[in-house]
Amino acid sequence: MKRIYLVVLCTLLFNSAHAQLFKIAGQDVGFVYFGPKVGTNFSKISNMDQTGLDVSNRLGYQFGGVAELGLTNMLSFETELVFTSKGMADDFSAIRVNYLSVPLLAKFSFNMMGLSRVYATGGTYNNIRTNAKLVYNEEFGEPIDETHHYTVIDWGLSVGAGAGYDIGYGLLCLDLRYDLGIVDVEKVNVTEKNRNRSFGIALTFKYDAVDLFLRLRKQKLEPEA
Repeated sequence: MKRIYLVVLCTLLFNSAHAQLFKIAGQDVGFVYFGPKVGTNFSKISNMDQTGLDVSNRLGYQFGGVAELGLTNMLSFETELVFTSKGMADDFSAIRVNYLSVPLLAKFSFNMMGLSRVYATGGTYNNIRTNAKLVYNEEFGEPIDETHHYTVIDWGLSVGAGAGYDIGYGLLCLDLRYDLGIVDVEKVNVTEKNRNRSFGIALTFKYDAVDLFLRLRKQKLEPEA
């Protein structure tokens, strides 16, 4: 019975092709995608509502690049280099904390509903703080630099899901992700732990690196084709 389960698992892992595999010594060993990413996120810092103000999620941005290395057509690993803006908002102001983010994610993908990929992700995010500002509504004052109030390093857990559609040269993907911060990022409040919480929505276009290489090679060998 265990052998039957193993055969079924191997069949699922290797028979659902949706990307060109690259080869080493003539053997298929995986695939590579890379491309740009742009999106938005809704963020909040935990335990920042002690002042009695109506604290809400802040609308921020994210943009950068993404790379994905596949071991099989169902199992892959993804990393990114993304600029992202987090923080929180209240009735009179917003805290804007900007980061350079490098998430490390495992991805499990499958075909569903005619899409090239439906996937779930899980792993960690790793942020390096670049700057922070307290920005008031126009009538309440000028922005204040608060970079020194926030830790340089922030990291936590990241889970998500998404879907991709093959448009010829690669995949156009819609990505949903929730980041649960573990680090106490705010240095001033010593009585409460203040951790980042954010939900992100992003679009990515991922070039199939093997397909792109083959196209460029063909164009070089057959420039008039």
